[in-house]
Amino acid sequence: MKKIIFILFLWTFISCGPEKSTHVFQGDLEDFVVDSLSFERKEGVGFMGFHKTTIRNGKELLYTKWNETFQFFDVRSGRRVDLLTIPTEGPKGIKGRAEVGGFLEDDMLLVTNSTGNTNIYFRDTLMTTFRREMDSFANGRYIYLGDARNSFHSLPSGNFELTFNPFEFMAFREGRDGLDLSFTSWIGEFDRNGKLVCESDFLAPYDKSFGESTQGGKLVRMVEEGGSWAMFPYSDSLYQIKNCEVIQRLKLNSLSSIYYFPEKYEGNKNSGRWVKPEDGASNLYLIKDVRTGLFIRFIHLREKRNETDKVDLHQKTVSKEVTYLMLIYDEDWKLLAELEQVYYPGTKFENLFSTSEGLFINKPEQKSEDEYEFYKIDLSRFKN
Repeated sequence: MKKIIFILFLWTFISCGPEKSTHVFQGDLEDFVVDSLSFERKEGVGFMGFHKTTIRNGKELLYTKWNETFQFFDVRSGRRVDLLTIPTEGPKGIKGRAEVGGFLEDDMLLVTNSTGNTNIYFRDTLMTTFRREMDSFANGRYIYLGDARNSFHSLPSGNFELTFNPFEFMAFREGRDGLDLSFTSWIGEFDRNGKLVCESDFLAPYDKSFGESTQGGKLVRMVEEGGSWAMFPYSDSLYQIKNCEVIQRLKLNSLSSIYYFPEKYEGNKNSGRWVKPEDGASNLYLIKDVRTGLFIRFIHLREKRNETDKVDLHQKTVSKEVTYLMLIYDEDWKLLAELEQVYYPGTKFENLFSTSEGLFINKPEQKSEDEYEFYKIDLSRFKN
């Protein structure tokens, strides 16, 4: 009998033993830098906002878009290997501007704009042109597309999602809020002929204090391996989207204190500015690290302005100190680590992306106008 009791006690001790560690690592992002990579910067090409990778002529390339020009870079050498400019007139041109663009599949580029005009190109050849079905979307209301790097996402079905931003910049002239908090059509799904397949029907998780916010409507998106995700800039809620519906809503955890405060308009109907509190955070990126499969959430955590900035914000992009936080999650969105990166006055954050070569973030300091330098980040220590 004593042996039976001892065995039961031992089994209970083993089965109730220590759980798997739930420790969340906190540290500096630069401690995980393993290499660097420079991208060729040609004169006169404008801002280099990197989108994501695509396969073009059989090679993995990273691309940027500035106005109607797409640049393609080798992910290993950083050299520019191709350039494509979308005409705005003529038989190959798009009516209006190419506001948003991305790849439906290898070598198949789609460009579109807020009026619905859309072109699809295979390599350099115009395949089709159409106007997206917009009359029924959001009850026919004219709405601008979201951020150029974050609005277009191709889906495994062959359709594509577009993300919209309802903010009306000139609303202050009429004495009303620019961000419509009753708006629900954040995401629309379209087929390759421009037919509206579905549109979302969910509200932003904001109270009325966010009605003046210029940034609150910039939905942060990620579509990876069939999963479609969205976050609002000023919320910890993560939405999983399927057929334009929210099928799951999660609250993403963090150890650091994250405070969301909207910008406030200061001025009158003729002139003014939007001012964000220095300790106000905002979500900027959702990315899947290709090498590890880990999910990354990148946020603007806080900033420190000097006295000049507090009077005149014209130079705020280069004369303030900004702290960013990279939060790393596993495939179930369990928090694994938080890594801080500070951009000091005279430097600024611009790009974060992942390729088969690794995870890259632009260096705070750039030594040359001809080369755009990036840190290569290795997160493999957080992969089980």
